[in-house]
Amino acid sequence: MSLRSELARALDAARAKTLRLSGGLGEAELRRQYDPLFSPIGWHVGHVAWQEECWALRRAGGEPPIDASLDDLFDSFESKKHQRGGRLATPVELFAYAECVRERTLALLQRADLDAEDELLGAGYVFRFLANHERQHAEIIGVVRTLGELYLQPAPPPTQPRSAERDFIPLAGGRFAMGGDGDPDSWDNERPAREVTLVDYRIMCRPVENAAWLEFMRAGGYEDDRLWTPKGAKWKHERAVRAPLFWHRAGDGWQRRSLGGVRPVEPERAVCHVSWHEAQAFTRFAGARLPSEAEWEHAASWDAVRGRKNRWPWGDVLGASANLGLATLDATLPGEVGEGTAASGVEDMAGGVWEWTADVFEPYPGFSSQPYRGYSQPWFDGRHRVARGGSFLTQPEIARSCFRNFYLPEIRQVPLGLRLAQSGAGSGS
Repeated sequence: MSLRSELARALDAARAKTLRLSGGLGEAELRRQYDPLFSPIGWHVGHVAWQEECWALRRAGGEPPIDASLDDLFDSFESKKHQRGGRLATPVELFAYAECVRERTLALLQRADLDAEDELLGAGYVFRFLANHERQHAEIIGVVRTLGELYLQPAPPPTQPRSAERDFIPLAGGRFAMGGDGDPDSWDNERPAREVTLVDYRIMCRPVENAAWLEFMRAGGYEDDRLWTPKGAKWKHERAVRAPLFWHRAGDGWQRRSLGGVRPVEPERAVCHVSWHEAQAFTRFAGARLPSEAEWEHAASWDAVRGRKNRWPWGDVLGASANLGLATLDATLPGEVGEGTAASGVEDMAGGVWEWTADVFEPYPGFSSQPYRGYSQPWFDGRHRVARGGSFLTQPEIARSCFRNFYLPEIRQVPLGLRLAQSGAGSGS
C-alpha cells in the first residue's frame, strides 16, 4: 500500500469511529455538557474538523479559513469549556463543516509532496497526526456518551466467566530501551528512547478485577484514611466517594453503568472508572504498588526470545483479538478480557481498561516538541499521572506499548483501572 493510501485509510477510519459515536444524536444531546470537565459531543466533532482545517488546509496547504469565526469556539486552548455547547452550530451545519474539511484534506493529500523537507508534509506527518488526534477524541466522545447515558446498544448478556487470576509474574530486570523512536505513530512525549535500568520485579498477570475491589470495599477501604495519601483522602471526603464511578447499589449487590447500558457488577471483569487516588489506596490495601512506567512498558513490549520490543503486546501486526476500539468482544463494556498477552506472559495489556502507573507525566530526557506543541508541553505540570495500555474505546493505533496517556489523579470518568506490582523476583503469590 502506498503512503498516500495508508494515510487516507487512516483518516477515513478515524472519521468512521467519530461518526459511529456521534451520529444519530439530536441537537440537545450534541450540545449538552454532561460533565464540567468534558466538552459536549458536538464540540468534539467540530474540534477535530477545525484542527484538521488549521493544520492541513491552512498551515500545510496555505488555504484561507473556511470560517474564521470558528477559531474562538474550537480552539481548545482559547474557548471556554462551559460555553462550548450553547455556541455550536446545528447538527446539519456541524457535520457539513466536518465533511467539507475532510474532502479538502483528502484532495491536499493527493497533491502534496510527501518527500518534501517540510515538518508538516514530509512523510505525511500532518495527516498521520490528524488521524491520531481524531482517534483520541473519538474515545472521549465515548466517555461523554457514558456520562450522558447515551447508550449505543442494549447491554449484552453476561459473558462466560473465567477463573480469577491474581498471580504475579516475576520478570528479570536489566537494561531496557524505553520509548517509541522510529514508530511513525509515536508522539513527542514518547521520544527520544532512553536506556533505563530495571531491578527484578513482579507484575500481576491481569488487571485488578471487580471481585478484589469488592473485597476492598467490604474491608472498609474507602473509610480507612491510612490507606490514602493526604490529597487522596481530602478528595475522597470532599466528593463522598465510596465506590468506583458509575457503580450504584442494587439490593444486596452492585450495578454499574457502561456504554452498553446498566448491568450487574461482574466479579471477573477488570475494575474500571477509578481515580489514581483510589488505585493508590487499593495497592496499599493489597500490599503491593502501582508499576512504574518503565516496568509496565517492559512487561508489555519486551520479547526476551527475540531480544527486541514489540509494538503491541502481542507483536508488530494489528489484528489480535484485544478489546479495543469498540470492535471486538463485548464492544460496549469496559473491563472485558482480551488476548493482548505479551511475550512476558502478562495478559490484557492492551484494551479493556487504561492502567494507572506510579509515575508523574514528565518529558523524557532530551525531549523535543513536535510541531503541535499543545499536545504534551502544557501538561508537564507535576500533577498529571501516566496511564498505559488503552481501553475498550481506544483505537489499536493508539494502544501501542510505548503510548503514554496522562490524567489528573482525580479523573475517573475515563475507563481507568490498574494492575499491581511488587519489587523482587520471587515466585508468584
